[in-house]
Amino acid sequence: MSAFLMVSLFADAFNEACPLAHQQFTQHPWWNHQRGWKHWLNNLRLVIQPLIYGNGLKRWLTVFPNAALEAGFAQLTEQMNWFFCPCVHQLNLQPKFSSA
Repeated sequence: MSAFLMVSLFADAFNEACPLAHQQFTQHPWWNHQRGWKHWLNNLRLVIQPLIYGNGLKRWLTVFPNAALEAGFAQLTEQMNWFFCPCVHQLNLQPKFSSA
């Protein structure tokens, strides 16, 4: 998915079906409430960061096992899967966080 399409699908200005402003993600300390394409892209980056960082750490967890950290990432992944947008769902995209 291109960055422009991703931002367009989730930006409040283009999509009233799933306004990010009404999601729990906006409570993140780095969330930017300003308008603009670049701000929306940065906010979506915050949403996908747990997937990226979690997958990066998984290889290290095979070297240095840490059950508490693995459980924490599993819990975070489950919570991030609550991010839902009907517009994206209709495109048959799977907006699920998974390391598979």
